[in-house]
Amino acid sequence: MTGKIKKPQVAALGEVVFDILPDSRKLGGAPADFLHHAVQYGVEGYLISAIGADDLGREVIAELKKFDINPVLAVTPYPTGRVLIFKNPNGSHTAHILENAAWDYIPFTDDAEKCLKHIDAIYFGTLPLRKSYSKATILDLIASAPHKSLKFFDINLRQDYYDKQTILTLLDMADVLKINLSELKILKSMLKLSGSAEDMCETLKNQYSLKYLIFNDTAKESRIFGDTLSVVKNSGIQQTFAYGAGNAFSGAFMASILKGLPQQEAHEIANQAAVDVCLASCKNT
Repeated sequence: MTGKIKKPQVAALGEVVFDILPDSRKLGGAPADFLHHAVQYGVEGYLISAIGADDLGREVIAELKKFDINPVLAVTPYPTGRVLIFKNPNGSHTAHILENAAWDYIPFTDDAEKCLKHIDAIYFGTLPLRKSYSKATILDLIASAPHKSLKFFDINLRQDYYDKQTILTLLDMADVLKINLSELKILKSMLKLSGSAEDMCETLKNQYSLKYLIFNDTAKESRIFGDTLSVVKNSGIQQTFAYGAGNAFSGAFMASILKGLPQQEAHEIANQAAVDVCLASCKNT
């Protein structure tokens, strides 16, 4: 009789919000969306964040459980996060992130520390470090994760909620970096990078001893710089990646790597997860 195979354990740190669209609302924030896809590909997911003592906070818990994501949420006196989403004429989206939300005040709790003790990977971005309180907590939580766990830095530069020192600190902590073309252009100026996009990716990977650097060039192709370079091209998508496609890519790739798949196979699975989000978005427009 064989025992149950233990799933890889993945924690995501940071913002948890509701995306408020013109005619609906849905659970949002990159950490939850990343976990939603990672769980679909076979991991056990934990979201470490904070909510308000309000109806939206209770709805967050219900939605996370619906997606089989384990909530590790502190309740604060601040309102549960909201992001106002506006659709642009070209099909892209603009997001306005409301200030002083619960996730700006994430405390370091015993539950969060306990959650991280046996974690296999931890996911984070720049946005939840916009306020000093959550910034201190998140940096302490990343530092408390097991040394062997993969630290996945999805840079996600939003509005003006980032600075050079924060990015450098997170790069120093990361094993995996995911970046797109517009974000690479910002880092080019900020960090004085030079050469082609591929040259700059190689520089970042080597300078910060990254195990993987994931580079998405809109919908044309994605490249992963690891032990080898893998490239996956897209021929069936004429738009830029739809809202949420990058999180699908990240979640599927991380889950596949943790399950022991080789880089090329994990890359192809991740790319298809992103394509599926794009195709679903096209059907809904």
